[in-house]
Amino acid sequence: MLVAVAVAFVAILVRLADIQVFTPSRYTDYARLQDTHTTILPALRGSILDRSGRALALSQLRSDIIADDYQVSDPSGEARTLAAVLHLSASTLQAKLQQNSGFVYLDRGVPTATGQQVSGLALPGITVKQTPERFYPAGQLALPVLGALNASGVGVAGLEYAYNKVLSGTPGRLVQEVDPQGQPIAGGTLENKPAVLGDDLVLSLDEPLQYQTEQALAQAIVAARARSGIAMVMNVHTGGLLAVADLSAPGGNTTSPPALPVAVGTGGALLPPGRQTASPQPVESASADAFTQVYEPGSVEKLITVSAALASGTATPGQIFTIPNAYPVDGISIHDAENHGTEELSLTGIVAQSSNIGAAQVVQRLGAQALYHYLHLFGLGAPTPVRFPGQSPGLVPPLAHLSPVRLATMAYGEGIAVTAAQMISAYNTIANGGVYVPPHLVKAFLGPNGREHLVPQPQPHRVVSQNVADEMTSILEQVVSAGTGTPAQVAGYAVAGKTGTAQFDGPHGYVAGRTVASFAGFAPAQNPAITVMVVVDDTGDYGAQAAAPAFAAIARDALADLRIPPYGPQPPASPAALPQPVGAGAAPAAPLG
Repeated sequence: MLVAVAVAFVAILVRLADIQVFTPSRYTDYARLQDTHTTILPALRGSILDRSGRALALSQLRSDIIADDYQVSDPSGEARTLAAVLHLSASTLQAKLQQNSGFVYLDRGVPTATGQQVSGLALPGITVKQTPERFYPAGQLALPVLGALNASGVGVAGLEYAYNKVLSGTPGRLVQEVDPQGQPIAGGTLENKPAVLGDDLVLSLDEPLQYQTEQALAQAIVAARARSGIAMVMNVHTGGLLAVADLSAPGGNTTSPPALPVAVGTGGALLPPGRQTASPQPVESASADAFTQVYEPGSVEKLITVSAALASGTATPGQIFTIPNAYPVDGISIHDAENHGTEELSLTGIVAQSSNIGAAQVVQRLGAQALYHYLHLFGLGAPTPVRFPGQSPGLVPPLAHLSPVRLATMAYGEGIAVTAAQMISAYNTIANGGVYVPPHLVKAFLGPNGREHLVPQPQPHRVVSQNVADEMTSILEQVVSAGTGTPAQVAGYAVAGKTGTAQFDGPHGYVAGRTVASFAGFAPAQNPAITVMVVVDDTGDYGAQAAAPAFAAIARDALADLRIPPYGPQPPASPAALPQPVGAGAAPAAPLG
């Protein structure tokens, strides 16, 4: 018995030593869990602001009302008390308080003031938890670019995802002593670490111009009976994207609200308030197609082909090319959009009249190596410097696998795929005197203390000389003066730009009668301030019909919003932009070879 008692006594001593000497904190934590309560204080997510400080996305605290029904002794009485504050049915609340679940939401997302009222009631088993809620004050505006959050408040798309770490902030922590009923004890705060707000994101977008751009694009999509559309506006000198619109025609089972609070008629006209329309109203696209989706650019790509020819000295603006109705390349005949007799076109006329045959002849003189060199200098084949998730690099076929036919079709924008962001940047290069300015969406971060931190931008690089850019601008002016781009004219301003019409590539190949229509250009041509790109996808129209009028509307609004004064009207049509009978031209092109 003495041995047994001695062993038991030693065991007790060992256990006491373990509890009091070796692991006391473990048992202190157990005790603290019973008489303290830790609350994680959510950090408000930073706002997303346009370039003038208008809020496009912001967060505010809301309150969730939670019940532990095991601690509720009077479900009927508490239900009646809460019903008066929450403006809910007492019977509904009582049913929730009698679920025997240990955790039930009585109401979610109520205003903070209402949550404070509930806390002041000090009802047993009822707690109030503050949670941040994201709001988009401008509604659906620019939502594909802004992105979205999941149920946990984490960015999962768009800029909300790309800059989630910057926007999120740091949660705080509140540790309080509580009584046996779980209520805080006065003066029993053990730790109170405030949450740190997330940084605000300042964008280059301009909210009024974004709305006007989406309105013009919606009208274009409806008028062209198109599947979707993209429209972008860029500041020529800074590369800042002032508007990025991505709209789609709604699918058969869509529940998405219309992108705009105004109705668009079947002809693309805005309808008076209250008037009904049978045409499906465009909705915001599921993603920012301007950065993530590729398409064949069609003839807007001729900007790069012709700029490369001018820069390399293989062609001049007045050089004459003979354009037959069909042009054979490696056994394949290339045609223009419309049949015509054999005619002569200058290099200016090739662009103004959008001759595919002329572009094929130009690229044959230029050569594949030179074309690829300038494609990459203009930014094709690689994602733009904009930090946007899921951005596509486009598709430029490997030079080693390039056939003569593929080279010829690439000269007028088929057999190559681009994003709208890449093409507007290419046109902006000419608008900026031959210098590529990297596009951007985010200008700066604003810390909780209001201090601004500018986001470093990649360095510009020269693509072509100022002289080549001036020559190309004059050629693009003639597109709008005398060529396929006349619907893009803006009163009081000279516009330089180019139409594009490519075949629409469906799930099973090209779809007969369906096109990707586009227009890209800049204004005022004499002193460019804005570059605009419009793409209307899966339509039956050409670029001049579907995209050029939308360009004119967007450019007009942007020039007015930015207070750009008129620089004079569109220059008159030049004879060099028009086709001539064979033998009427001068300075014939050098023979191939």
